Amino acid sequence: MCQGFGGIITQDGKLFFMEPDFQGNCSHSDLLARLGMEDNDDRFLRPFVRFEFPDWTEASFRYDEDSSLPGWVTDEMTENAKKVLARITPALAEYEKVRAPALAEYEKVRAPAWAEYEKVRAQALAEYEKVRDQAWAEYQKVRDQALAEYQKACAPARAEFIQRISSITGYVPETK
Repeated sequence: MCQGFGGIITQDGKLFFMEPDFQGNCSHSDLLARLGMEDNDDRFLRPFVRFEFPDWTEASFRYDEDSSLPGWVTDEMTENAKKVLARITPALAEYEKVRAPALAEYEKVRAPAWAEYEKVRAQALAEYEKVRDQAWAEYQKVRDQALAEYQKACAPARAEFIQRISSITGYVPETK
């Protein structure tokens, strides 16, 4: 996930981007999927690079892959990304005028609902754990008894089986 605004620049200098999610981040993976391009970590075969502006400012520009940045990346490509950001920023500001108060209203409604959910869930979980522990103890008791009977019934046949295969070359007996 790209932090902030970002996109990709292809080897031939084309720049692609998409709208950010509701948290203001762009996804390189989603962008590549929209373009029908395969993700490729091999810097020698990759026909694109990822870029981002983590805090939506020109000063925060970076390539997501500094350690594997291909040699074909130019200063002109970087400048083109900054020009696109400059064109998008005013539209983002207008969007934020609507988004910020709407988000505040959403949070105001969501917070008490979440608190109520947490309260109910905690009570239900405590009750579940009490019942689960009792059921688990009963299961283990029944299982242990059944396992003991199973092992008792199988022991003579297992001993005969081991005795019969022990003469076959390659058999490795259990060490005690």
